[in-house]
Formats: sequence, C-alpha cells, structure tokens
Amino acid sequence: MFFKFERKLPIILFFVFLMMTTVGFLFYQNTVSIQESIKWEKESQEVLSALEGTLMLSLEIESSTSNFVILGNETYLDPYNRAKPRINQNIANLRRLKANSPDQLAEIDKVESRVKEVVAEAERKIALRKSEGFPVAVLELPKQEGKRPLAGIRESIDRMKAYEVLTQQQREQGLDRSLKRTIWILIASSFAGIIFLGLANLVVFFENRKRRAAEGALTEVNLGLEQKIEEGTKELRTANETLNEVGIERETLLLNEQKARQEAEIANRLRDEFMATVSHELRTPLNSILGWARLMKGGTLDGDQYAKAVTTIIKNSETQNRLIEDLLDVARIISGKSELEIVDLDPVEIVTHSVETAKPSADAKSIKISLQIGESFNGQAIRGDRDRIRQVFSNLLNNAIKFSPENTRIDVGLNARSEFAEITVRDSGMGISRAFLPMVFERFRQDSSGSTKNGGLGLGLAIVRNLVEMHGGTVKAASEGENKGATFTVTLPFASRNGRGSNQ
Repeated sequence: MFFKFERKLPIILFFVFLMMTTVGFLFYQNTVSIQESIKWEKESQEVLSALEGTLMLSLEIESSTSNFVILGNETYLDPYNRAKPRINQNIANLRRLKANSPDQLAEIDKVESRVKEVVAEAERKIALRKSEGFPVAVLELPKQEGKRPLAGIRESIDRMKAYEVLTQQQREQGLDRSLKRTIWILIASSFAGIIFLGLANLVVFFENRKRRAAEGALTEVNLGLEQKIEEGTKELRTANETLNEVGIERETLLLNEQKARQEAEIANRLRDEFMATVSHELRTPLNSILGWARLMKGGTLDGDQYAKAVTTIIKNSETQNRLIEDLLDVARIISGKSELEIVDLDPVEIVTHSVETAKPSADAKSIKISLQIGESFNGQAIRGDRDRIRQVFSNLLNNAIKFSPENTRIDVGLNARSEFAEITVRDSGMGISRAFLPMVFERFRQDSSGSTKNGGLGLGLAIVRNLVEMHGGTVKAASEGENKGATFTVTLPFASRNGRGSNQ
C-alpha cells in the first residue's frame, strides 16, 4: 500500500523524533553513570587518604611519646598534641564517607577503639615520665602492650584499603562500559541520521518527479485549451450558441488549471517546510556535509562555490572524526590498551611541526604564534611516540587558538631543565577561573562560569595529561583568572645516553 506525500512526511518526522529521543535518553543515562563513577572515585581517594592519615598520626603519637620519655623535653610532645584532634577528625570523616557500609563502619569502630588505646597508653607513659622520671618511664618503652593497638590499627586499615581498591576497580570497569556504550550510541545515531536523510531525499525526489509529470499534463491541457479557444473563435462568427458553449468549456478548463497550480504550490511549500524541519532538528556536522554534497551533485556550483563546498565537507568530516577519535582515545587510555612506539625524538622538530600545523588556524584569526628555543637547550633527544607527542602539542595549540581573541599572540617556548625538556604554551585569551583550574585536566569537564560557551566534550586536555604521563612527564596549567590568558607547561624526560627505552 502506498501513502500520499502528506502522510509520508509525518511518518518520517515521527521516526526522526523517536530516534533523537532514544539517543538523548541513552546519552543521559550514560552521562549519569559517568558522573556517579567520578564521584565514587573521588570518595575512594578521600577514604584512602583518611586511612593513610590515621595510620601516620597513630605512629606520630607513638614516636612523640617515646621521644619525650627518653629526652624529657616537652617540645617533643607537640606532634602528639597536634595528632590527637586530627586523628579524631579523620575517623569522623571516615564515618561520614562510609555511612552506608556496615562492614567498613565495623572496621572503623575497631580502628577508633585501638586509637583510644594508643592515646591512653601514650598518656600513661607521659604521666609516668613526668611523675617518676626517666629511670621508671623508660622501662615501659620495650613492652609489647603499647604496640599491639598499632598493629591492630594497621591490620584494620589494610583491610579497608583492600576493600576500597577492589571497589574502585569495579567502578572503573563500569565507567569503561559506559564510555564504550556512549561511543557506539554516537556511531549508531550517525548511521541512523544518514538513513533517515536518505529516505527523506528519496521521498522528495519521487514527489518532484510526480510534480513534473503533473506540470507536463497541465501544459498539454493548456495547448488543448488554446486550440479549442481558437476553434471556438472561428465558430463564433457563425453562431452565438457555439460561442456560449465554448465560453463555458473555457471557464471549466481555467478552473482546472488554477486547481492544478494550487496543488503544485502546496506540494512545493510542504517540501520546503519538511527540509526546514529536518535542518532544524539534525544540528550535526552531518547536516552540513550532506547539504554541500547535494549542491555538488546537482552540478550548479561555480568554481569558488565548489571549492567552498569541498572545504566545508572536509572541515565538518574532520570535526566528526575528531569527536569520535577523542572518545576512542579516552576509551583506550582508560582500558590500558593504548600502545606507544618509543623512539628517539628531536623536541625542536616535534614542536616546530606542531606550530606549523596550527598556523593556518591561527592565521584565520590573525593570531601570531612565536617559537623561542632557550639557550640552555643543547639539542638533547627525548624518548617517545612521535604521533602521540605531536598530538599533545597540537591539542594545546588548538586549545590556545580556540580560546584566544583575534589579533593576539601565542608564545611557545622550549628550554632544558636538568634532566627534562620543558615546553610552554602561553596565550592571552579568556583564561581559566580559579574555581575551575584544579579540574582543567579532568575528563568531560568544561568551565561553565565564563560568559561564553564553547563546544566539545571536554576531552582534549584530559588526553594531553594522560599521554604526557604515559611518557613519564608532567603537564601543568596556570592562569591569573578570567580574560588574563593561560599557560600550559609540559615536561618530558631526556633520553638516557647509555640505554634505550622499550615499547609500551
């Protein structure tokens, strides 16, 4: 059974809406899952930090007490006095963080009980040293009763740390699965968009063909009408009755012609509304690619327009590809499947290549990129993967260009610092707020405090940090605040003169 054009449009639009709603819902679920995984990871880090702090403070109490008993100087009790309130704060923080874990709370109770024993034993030895003096108090130090609570604290903390590490690994596995689902959802939605747009083009094509057939039929009707009018004019000279009949027939044909034209205009308007709706809903790089591709296929573009079409298609294809590549890079880094081909590299060649690659984008905004190689640099080589190291500096330069206004300057510096090569990228753009600066290298993070919003997933700087750390280096960000520019500093170790690195 075939549907009319007016019925095909709502059906296609319904499936487009259904697809977008489904993709949006799945993206929302994955986003929530990722946010929860990040929150749990932060909580685990706080728990591990509090556990380490509790153990260290317990050891400080024991050490401070022993020093006081041996030397008798009350300044040695300062660590003891500082540790007592801090260890209580750590235990309270642990209770807050593990309020929903009965097993962990039971271990916290054991730790708290043994901490009280350590404090009580320390107070007893301090009081004994003050009242009885060194000869009596020093005899208490070798006894094992005061060391058993410390051993119990260490055992409980080791069990809690093992539990937190296991839980964190399970959550990281869940985060990996969420990222993979997000990637597949993006790929599936792109293919679905192509299919629906292709279907829409087919519908419009067949309707246009029907319209052209209707116009051809209308032309034939007009020719027949003119012939009949001419015959009627000739017959008019002979008889008024024939003239009246021809007049009636002419009016009928004119009405039919007007109706046919009206239907053709309605079909054109419906087609235009449909294309406008599709263009409004599918706001992705795929829309621009298909639009320019249709114009190129029609063969109506002149030389400049054809070049612009090719440039636009390549640019939007690179945008789509870069988005998918960033997601795949993050997935590979998180899962530990990213491989490096380690060779000796010249930092000057790497940085110079990245600057030359970024210059076209900078020139489009009248931004000048200046490269300065410090006198302390003597041509030392670094060990690394050529493509990955280039990716690090390309991401930093593209980021600087993106957030810098027109007619500004980007400074790139290369210097030697002891056993490391130091590369800096400094811009005078919109800067980084103090609140967001500690989170600038985290995945899926973007500064929402500024006056402008920028696209992307917040993956570029996260990839930079992971790639630099995989090469044994560090990356830092600095900014005096919003609209005051930002500086990114990368340090990479020089290659060893006596040996070679191995592939990872």
